[in-house]
Amino acid sequence: MSSSTKKFATILFKGTIASTIVTSTTQIIGIILLPVFTYYLTPEDYGIVSIMSMIVLIFSHLTNPGILTATNRLYHNTKDINEQKLLIGSANVFFITASLIPLVLGVIFGPKLFSWIFNDFPFYPYGFLALLLNFLRQPSRSWITLMNLKYKFHQASIYNGISLIIGVLISVILVVVFEMGAMGKILGMFPSAIILLIISLITIYKFTGGIWSIQNIKKQFLFGLPIIGALWSTQILELGGAYLLERLSDMKSVGLFALAMSLAQLPLVLIHGFKQMWNPVLYDNMNNNNYETIRKLINYFVGIITVLNIGVLLFSKEAILIIVNERYYGAIPIVGFLILGVYFNGLITISNSILSYKNKFSAISKFALVGSGLFVFLCFFLIPNNGPIGAAISFGISYFTFFILSVWSQKNTIFNIIKNWNLLIPIFLIIFIAITNYSFSIYFHENKLNFIELLLKSIILIISFLILFRSKVFLFEDIVIGYNFLIQKFKNKINK
Repeated sequence: MSSSTKKFATILFKGTIASTIVTSTTQIIGIILLPVFTYYLTPEDYGIVSIMSMIVLIFSHLTNPGILTATNRLYHNTKDINEQKLLIGSANVFFITASLIPLVLGVIFGPKLFSWIFNDFPFYPYGFLALLLNFLRQPSRSWITLMNLKYKFHQASIYNGISLIIGVLISVILVVVFEMGAMGKILGMFPSAIILLIISLITIYKFTGGIWSIQNIKKQFLFGLPIIGALWSTQILELGGAYLLERLSDMKSVGLFALAMSLAQLPLVLIHGFKQMWNPVLYDNMNNNNYETIRKLINYFVGIITVLNIGVLLFSKEAILIIVNERYYGAIPIVGFLILGVYFNGLITISNSILSYKNKFSAISKFALVGSGLFVFLCFFLIPNNGPIGAAISFGISYFTFFILSVWSQKNTIFNIIKNWNLLIPIFLIIFIAITNYSFSIYFHENKLNFIELLLKSIILIISFLILFRSKVFLFEDIVIGYNFLIQKFKNKINK
């Protein structure tokens, strides 16, 4: 392992782990609390919370027309600290202003609009709370971007983790003690937003000194505008299933889909942390033509998310049977199809980051539009007869299409980096396991634990590891070096 690879692997590893620990802690707490929430909340309640979260994320992306991507890229284009301050300050002012507009308009026109858009989801109180929460969360977006650009990911992760845990605890109190149902779960989202709002405003002001300019907002807006199609189209893929189920099926289907998605997205805990750190690392290494470093990091990433997705894919049924109330057993067959979408969503990070480095944002948008358009088309055909399973199948197929288009457009650059096609093996492996796992769901169709099924799945997992090592996605020497490096770091901290 070269010194350059070790340096950037350490940066990427630390950033990913810091973000992953925080996100995974809240995810793990959420999984532990699933028996509690699924006991006190009906699938309909979960549907309401899912629609509420969907609205927050939609407006979060509507108010981000590529500004974060532009800020990240332009920050690396200059060494002038004043220009960097101007970029962060201008982005923060834009987000606050842009999120205030839908909140004001919602108060005026919200009730009427929501009666047209939704079958059973009123503007008051849920729609209003969604727009308010979106407004409160905006400064933290600029703050997290700043922390990652300065490689201060540990600080951001600690504050983010504390705020999220406080929010989860308040949710439990409101749902269990006060029996507030869906409203309790929703109100539990606000404490973390308020805590991060205060921290973000203080930190950003200390860094920027309060400077910003309309000219810079315009510059960042125009630079990031070509990516807007990708940002919004991706949200159709992520959130469209819940909305289309609400329109074409019922709120119970939304709740089952939301629960299945929460399990399927467990591997995204790692992917989320990786995404936050990947672009700065890629840009630095591409600028210096350090292809060997990039190749190693890509191998690590693909191998790890493949193992994580295979684990969730194989054992999601057992997880649901053990920790979830029986009212939610209908989510079992949904998870497998969602996992495929989640997996390809993770892999898109690599090809899309290369397109971003080349400033080909419009290409990302075109591919995302194709994927989202296909998703909506498939949902209209599959949901009426298949319910949430139809939405899950549409999700998997659409992300696979998005992935193929993105990778094919950059096949020459990707091949110049990775030098061979070994990374196709994990892709074929997870598709094969998905088909096999679906066959298990047909043969072992009862909703109870089965020793033979567990044994077969464990054997498949072991064989998967052997294949990944055999195809050199994982290398024993790199694992040994990484292990020794971590042990040495641990010993140094103890000695201090």
